[in-house]
Amino acid sequence: MRYVFITGTSRGLGHAMLDIFREDRIISISRSKVETDVELYKEFHVDFLDEQKLEEMLPEIFNSISPEKGDEIYLINNAGIVGPVHSIANMDAQGFMKNYKINVLAPALLMKGYVNAFSDIQAAKRILTVSSGAALNPMEGWSAYCSSKAAVNMVSDVLRQEMDRLDYPIFTATYRPGVVDTDMQGEIRSADPEEFPDLETFKKHKSSNRLYPPKVAAYVAKRIITSDNFGFSESYSISDFL
Repeated sequence: MRYVFITGTSRGLGHAMLDIFREDRIISISRSKVETDVELYKEFHVDFLDEQKLEEMLPEIFNSISPEKGDEIYLINNAGIVGPVHSIANMDAQGFMKNYKINVLAPALLMKGYVNAFSDIQAAKRILTVSSGAALNPMEGWSAYCSSKAAVNMVSDVLRQEMDRLDYPIFTATYRPGVVDTDMQGEIRSADPEEFPDLETFKKHKSSNRLYPPKVAAYVAKRIITSDNFGFSESYSISDFL
């Protein structure tokens, strides 16, 4: 039996993953109710800006399944935001904190809950966290986004080291899906050019049809996490598969 925990399933890449994993037992974690024809095994609603509530819900989320020896248990940390898009000079503490709570703290807490729930289970245990090329390349206006994606990469890498001590290790890696045609890209294209000088580049991505369809990025995510050698690398890119 394969169980797949997926965050941010109400839209975008996370919503596309529902169809890609429809044959499995999907545990959806989102802020609001998910509109889909895919049968969800479980559905949880929590606002990642409320870190206390999220932490309180971790046992309920991960104890919602009863895996057996030989099962597969996946966690896909997909939920994320790009904004606020501001120069560092114009960014305030609340803007940084909002981004970090969703992009760093929430996936870190979910990793914690996953490890505490499944460390002793003899199963195929894998965590894939959606990252971004922005974690590797600074971009004006994206101080929060670039730094948060770099931070969550490191959380994943630290967990890789900590899992070496387990009898039944948990494998973890990050995934850069490239520029995907989602609502997030629409938000980027509506940014203030004074705050985001690379705005025209992203508009050209759309006008020249250079965006990956969400289902393609979701398909690659499934190829990665189900691969026999998952975890041999700490990070994967969509460009390695297409």
